[in-house]
Amino acid sequence: MHLKTTATINVQSSKKWSGLKHHMEHDPNVNHSNKDIDQSLTKYNVHGVIAHRDKILKQHYGRFITEHDAKQKRSDRKYGSVTAYLEKQHGQPDITAVATFGSKELMEPFTEQLYQEALRNQTFKSNLSRVNFNRHLKATYAYGLTKYAQGFNKRNSHITLTEYYAHLDEGGSPHLHYEAIPRGHTTTGKPSERLTRALLEQYGTDEDKHAKGNKEKNMEYMRKWRAQEDQALVRCMNAAFKERFKIPVKFELTRTGLALKLPMESYKKHADEIVKLRHDKENLETKNKALQASVARENRIHEQLKQANENLEEKLRIQEIERKRRAKEQAQERADLDKKHEFIEQQKQKILIANQKLNAEREKINQAYVLLGKLYGMLGYHYTANGKNVNYEVAKGELIDRKFNKSGFPLLFDMIRTSSTERLKQLQGFTPNIGHTVTHYDKKPSKSLSKRRDDDFGPDL
Repeated sequence: MHLKTTATINVQSSKKWSGLKHHMEHDPNVNHSNKDIDQSLTKYNVHGVIAHRDKILKQHYGRFITEHDAKQKRSDRKYGSVTAYLEKQHGQPDITAVATFGSKELMEPFTEQLYQEALRNQTFKSNLSRVNFNRHLKATYAYGLTKYAQGFNKRNSHITLTEYYAHLDEGGSPHLHYEAIPRGHTTTGKPSERLTRALLEQYGTDEDKHAKGNKEKNMEYMRKWRAQEDQALVRCMNAAFKERFKIPVKFELTRTGLALKLPMESYKKHADEIVKLRHDKENLETKNKALQASVARENRIHEQLKQANENLEEKLRIQEIERKRRAKEQAQERADLDKKHEFIEQQKQKILIANQKLNAEREKINQAYVLLGKLYGMLGYHYTANGKNVNYEVAKGELIDRKFNKSGFPLLFDMIRTSSTERLKQLQGFTPNIGHTVTHYDKKPSKSLSKRRDDDFGPDL
């Protein structure tokens, strides 16, 4: 079987992949704008991840960001991450595209012819029902689209396909949604997210890469890339039908006018109108893109203000909590300090009373020493040191009499005992020889003795 068919790649760089996911997943609980979804065929849809988006972005921008940040001294001029860099540059690092195989007008007669051919094929043993055939056909289309997606990164050195959805449950032709990241560079070597720069680097010469504002080259490379991908999609479908149907099906790529077998005059008649419509479409897409960018910037500013307000409220709340905590701690500290002051005052009063008692006791003891010193003098002992009477010091024990090697009351007792013995012997008329001249006294005391007794009390201390 030989069939001329179409294959087209439609780049939708203005759309974000995250915004298309609800449409791509075909969740039955979501009210999709496309009302031609057949939920019974959704099971034939295929989803796949070829490469991790964050990893590819890091490989593309990481070195440039690292080198840029290393040169900056101010932190506000550093990017810090790929996400922050793209936000500051307002860049969209990826594109979305749709690869569509065939058209409804072409595929309906082909499907019927293929079914009749399959019934005659020994592979299906002549018992292929229409339901089973349709299932097998959908699975084959899904298989071909998947093969196309899996080979994309091998065909393109500077465009990386990261994720795809193959749709077989919509009313139109089998098609593939995919996200891809262009990995080109500007004329100065800076990483670029533009598809034209990626294609220029993929197909162009070194001279083309450093040329500025070459729209003709950009259009030429875009056409070359579309032709490459259209041919690849057709080859993948040929391989899928050959492998799964075992029928010699040969798809041949052609453009819309030839595929529908329109007369050349009719095609040319509508060509100008088609070009005009395409031009209007591009203008509308450009305006829509600018409007979306403006709305996105306004939303970002709104979110930033909202976040700043929330941060300020949170900061004030934390400060109020901290103020109350500090006030509570200070009140507790003041209470503890008042208790300490009260305790110190109590201790001071106790120490003052103790000192008063101690001073009183010391005064009593001191008076006792004074009295004791006077008693030494009454007994006729006058201790001197450096011409000064020191009976008081001897009584306190500060100076010990060498003769007795005693002080205080023990010395007083010895003095009394000695004085009593000597006085008794004087009264008896003799004095023991203790190294002094023995003197006989009359019964009446001599004037010198009386004078001595008058001094027995010693000096007033």
